[in-house]
Amino acid sequence: MKISHFSKLANTSVRMLRHYEDLGLITVSRSSENNNYREYSAEQLPRVNQIKSLQEMGFSLRMIKEILDNPKTKTLETYFELQKDYLNEQLEKVSYQQSLLETVSDMITTNNDYLNYNVVLKELPERQIMSLRRTVSDYQEEQGLWQELYEEYLAQNVSFSEPPLGLTLYHNEAYEEENIDLEIQSSVIGVYQDTATVTFKQVPKITVASTTFQGSFEQMPLIMEALGRWIEVNQLEIAGPMINIYHVTAAQDPNPDNWLTEACLVVKTKEEI
Repeated sequence: MKISHFSKLANTSVRMLRHYEDLGLITVSRSSENNNYREYSAEQLPRVNQIKSLQEMGFSLRMIKEILDNPKTKTLETYFELQKDYLNEQLEKVSYQQSLLETVSDMITTNNDYLNYNVVLKELPERQIMSLRRTVSDYQEEQGLWQELYEEYLAQNVSFSEPPLGLTLYHNEAYEEENIDLEIQSSVIGVYQDTATVTFKQVPKITVASTTFQGSFEQMPLIMEALGRWIEVNQLEIAGPMINIYHVTAAQDPNPDNWLTEACLVVKTKEEI
């Protein structure tokens, strides 16, 4: 049977039949090296139908060849279970992508800058730190806390880890414009003496939703909305303070456009709460 006739019976294009042949999924009944003439047999139709059925289930052609070359019922059931698991994972992935797309589409109707904030889930590792925590009247006082921490760093000849991971935790449960509970931390190496204001301690690892941004802190309302929406889409819960990790600060570069900060929210799954 000519390939064109076989193509009609199999409801499969000539190009695809040749592709099947190249992959070893089907073989020609007879061929001539002189004119590249191929003949197929009607007995091959069930094989083509099996291939197409498995393709409709989402199996790759490589996997289909593996299945058809090992036609045991138990093996077939195993392949089917694996494929169901894979499709369920893909379904969850597509559902997440759809939710994220709807969320971002809603956000960019008011401001395209939301696309600048790529949120990821990450872990801040267990660390040895030097810490200073105090309630201040406004956010401008944070710089003074860093100066105090720096003076203690000099006094005890502290060795910072690399990178030192300088960060600020905002411990208030809600946003406050005064009486702000701040804690600043830097990661250190070694053992040092606590003072009246500075504490050296080990802190456990934490999971955070994080986005790194460049520029001034005037972006914070947009950043917090991006974090909040991402946390909601991923069905997580805020489970701790807001954190700013400083990568490039005013002390390193006075130009706000060059500041680089990582904004984080401590999160847990709903089951962990």
